[in-house]
Amino acid sequence: MSHARARRRPRAVTRELALGLVALAFMAPGAARAHEDRAQVEQRVRLAARMVTDPSTLQRLASQGPSPARAHHDEGRLHQSMAEEALTRGDLATARREADEAMRLLALARRLAPDDTQRRAAARRRHEQTATTLQRLVDAWQARVAEGEPLDGDLFAAIGLLATAQHFAQEGRWDEGAHTLRLAEQHLLGGMARAFGGQEIDYTERALQPADAYRIELGQVQALHELLPLALRELQPAPQAQALAQSHADTGRRLREQAQQLAQAGDPVAALALLRQARQHGQRALAATGLNGAGLDTGGLR
Repeated sequence: MSHARARRRPRAVTRELALGLVALAFMAPGAARAHEDRAQVEQRVRLAARMVTDPSTLQRLASQGPSPARAHHDEGRLHQSMAEEALTRGDLATARREADEAMRLLALARRLAPDDTQRRAAARRRHEQTATTLQRLVDAWQARVAEGEPLDGDLFAAIGLLATAQHFAQEGRWDEGAHTLRLAEQHLLGGMARAFGGQEIDYTERALQPADAYRIELGQVQALHELLPLALRELQPAPQAQALAQSHADTGRRLREQAQQLAQAGDPVAALALLRQARQHGQRALAATGLNGAGLDTGGLR
């Protein structure tokens, strides 16, 4: 008797499973769509939650103290919490909107809080650019000094400060180098304004509108690129979807590199066109993971 029951129990379970599958197969299209929509929104909310607690981002923020990156992260955390609440209420539209806004802000926070290696590389680039600009000012001022005429005190001080800044750069002491360059800049601008009739000296490079648009679009592409590893790790799409996402990501990266080369060659218009194509591939890469990248733009130009 007990053996008969044991044999019947699997058949009962199988019958219940079969009935469930039949019910799912004949589910009304609207109900099936609602089930699918909720699953997509839940994925968005989970991904936003993962971004809030991402260890590497939190470590970068901890080393910065109060900063725009921390402010964006805090705001993203708030939107993620609002998305959770909306999902609990069954308000899928609000949950989707809040989760997307949370991911946009959290990606921006991550981009504004580079790791130490990136920070040092950025500090080196800033040092080199500033030192080059100040050296041009020194050369321009020295060219106007008559032979045998003593150097102006501010010019003499600036030359010495630039040499000191170069010494700091050789030792990788970027913070001290930046402070020294600021002092050199004060001597140069103040001294030149006094020496040349009190006229204001403005050497700021005026960027053309296409160059501004290029920088904004580049930030968009980088934000999408940084979201992809998180989406792959959290959503775990099928191997075929992962391959498709990686293919789009590789194409986007090549387009971005080509755009950066064009920008360096002085053609921001062509560079901007390539970046927009790169952004589209970034969006398609996210879409392949199950995340709609089209809703994750960070406010760039269309």
